[in-house]
Amino acid sequence: MAPWRTAARETLIADRWLTLHADTCVTAEGVEIAPYYVTDYPDWALIVALDDADNILMIEQYRHARGIVSLELPGGGIDASDADLLAGARRELLEETGCVADTWELVASLSSNPAIHTNRCHAILARGTRVTAQPHDEPSERVRRQWMPITDVVRRAMSGEVQQAVHVAALAIVLGRLNRWHPT
Repeated sequence: MAPWRTAARETLIADRWLTLHADTCVTAEGVEIAPYYVTDYPDWALIVALDDADNILMIEQYRHARGIVSLELPGGGIDASDADLLAGARRELLEETGCVADTWELVASLSSNPAIHTNRCHAILARGTRVTAQPHDEPSERVRRQWMPITDVVRRAMSGEVQQAVHVAALAIVLGRLNRWHPT
């Protein structure tokens, strides 16, 4: 299957959170598709953080677009100023939860929606996670930390209580690799 050709691009929004483009695309068959919207976001780190008792750090956070309090993994955008992906993940975990971890491992890199998003979501395993500080005071990110046994997290993900699909995917991949994705 051949990729489409971008005949024209108009940038509609460009700020620190996202860039939105309206592309004029031409398929391999010569069919024009316009506008075709493409969003650029920074890459995201999704952190499966385990403590020494084998609990996962989950957070609850208000998500305005859906108007819900969401149960999810800690994480967030990788900044251009981060030295690398794992440095960004360390920064996000500390800022959002006040936690640090002893070991870090990139497990998988996923696309949340390759049809319209250009970024990747990186599933990262952090072991030896512990609280060392208060979370940063960020008005748009008021989170509540929750340490949960792995079986509870899997059950809640399987029942739909974890709403963010890419978070469920990250959990399944990381815990599957650890042979711990077992619904109760």
